[in-house]
Amino acid sequence: MRNLLEMIYEHQLLRSKERDLDIALDPAERVRMMGLHRLLQGETPDPQNRVFARVRMSIPVQFTRPGGFESGEIRDLGGGGFLILTSKAQDVGTRIIIRIEDPQLGCEYVFPCVVKWRAKRGPGRMGVALDGVPNRGDLYEESTGVWRKSLRLGEDPADPMVA
Repeated sequence: MRNLLEMIYEHQLLRSKERDLDIALDPAERVRMMGLHRLLQGETPDPQNRVFARVRMSIPVQFTRPGGFESGEIRDLGGGGFLILTSKAQDVGTRIIIRIEDPQLGCEYVFPCVVKWRAKRGPGRMGVALDGVPNRGDLYEESTGVWRKSLRLGEDPADPMVA
């Protein structure tokens, strides 16, 4: 899971940097994006003519919905989006933010997406396409009463930490 999510994150970051933010990629970034694109395409042609190969795996996720949050499970993923199983699939065209935790790496991924399709019958399923600049950050959790990262309030690092 770690390598695939990292590749999807990095590819989408470079792609959206150029496409959405109008920031030109330097030659090294362009080569990296092309390499990631080739890796995410896979070796065999997709029978449904998808650009990116799909990988089946089960990953718990949380996502935004109008008026709140929802949880679900990614059932398959690729360089262009995810298939999410959830109790209430969102309407087509709805923009959502997907959050995926990777406790092994101690990080979380956040992907802006748009719902492209939803199942009309059966369990709540929806297909989402990556759409926007993703983010990867440290996963903060309290296990033994000590935070992995220290909380600092104030402008100067020498300031005492107070609540």
